[in-house]
Amino acid sequence: MHEKQTQSRIIEAVLFASDTPVEASRLIDIVDGLRDEKELGTIIEALNTQFDENGHSFRIVEVAGGYQFETLSQYGPFVEKLYRSKPRPKLSRASLETLAIVAYKQPVSKTEIDALRGVDSETSIQTLQNRDLIEVVGTVDSPGKPKLYGTTREFLRYFGLKDIKDLPGADELASMFDGTEIERPVPGQLSFDEDMGNVSGEPDIDAPEPEKAG
Repeated sequence: MHEKQTQSRIIEAVLFASDTPVEASRLIDIVDGLRDEKELGTIIEALNTQFDENGHSFRIVEVAGGYQFETLSQYGPFVEKLYRSKPRPKLSRASLETLAIVAYKQPVSKTEIDALRGVDSETSIQTLQNRDLIEVVGTVDSPGKPKLYGTTREFLRYFGLKDIKDLPGADELASMFDGTEIERPVPGQLSFDEDMGNVSGEPDIDAPEPEKAG
């Protein structure tokens, strides 16, 4: 088999076997003869062209600092049926508010989060840390050394983002929160509660939280 074909098949096999995005540097280490990210990108582009020409229902996408397979959007509703009987992780409105603040203001302290929300956000912060969506990224150089929070790589994966710079604008974010953009739930990704357009009617598993936005 031609070297490029062999490299393509190895990349395809590795990404197929991984349930998380694989970083470009890791793929370069795995695939013999692969020189750099530019060459890797060329091979992945060729693979996606093949998938498209052969009518496959998936493609390779760059997300959360790595590459992974993604089902084409028109097949999402059918994949969703596979997961319909399984509980999906959900976040309450309070946690989503907190997550949005961290995403857009990072690095940000709990004091700043509380000030923006008008309530104590300790429960939401703990929930988001437990879900590996936010993490401590530093401390404030002041008495008590307050912690600073930022989003994680898992956050990017959950929302299908290549980089934190790909976060939607304020208008898009508002439409996400009121549910107008929630047309295609993705299995294993974050779901919204009923107030935010959840059509499944499933309960919010990290609610109730002892806090409400004022």
